Amino acid sequence: MTARPAAHADRLVATGWTMLLGLLALTQTAHLIEHVAQMVQIHVLHLSGASALGIVGQLNIEWVHFIWNAVVLVTLLVLLPCFRTNPWLIAVTPLAAWHFVEHSVMIATYIQTGISGTPGLLSSGGLLFGGLPIARPDLHFLYNLVETAPLLVAWLVEIRRA
Repeated sequence: MTARPAAHADRLVATGWTMLLGLLALTQTAHLIEHVAQMVQIHVLHLSGASALGIVGQLNIEWVHFIWNAVVLVTLLVLLPCFRTNPWLIAVTPLAAWHFVEHSVMIATYIQTGISGTPGLLSSGGLLFGGLPIARPDLHFLYNLVETAPLLVAWLVEIRRA
């Protein structure tokens, strides 16, 4: 008789972790939608600078991106022990870690210089060998795309397991 309440409690805990994973996946999807809007503004409407800041342009600042990417990474690190057999969650974590490193470099540059929108490590003009031939908004759209897709799949995997 005591096994049943323990199993029920375990299931509730697992459901809570799955809900946290879902919250992360959905909020990251909303963040990706911001980047999609910015891509439309840049590549379809041919806007630039302050005219191409996404839907909620007031949030397109260095500190918001830095804090958001820190929250994503910390949440993934908290979730990994709970879902250690989920290959999608395992795969997205190093991608999120790299994205956080990029924003750490950008926020450090911002703190030192007061200049916002610097290239970081890999976008054009970046600190690693001059970066890749891709602008910062395009690169960060890709970063967010390759984080969001596996996060959503990881969440669906856990929903099916439950």
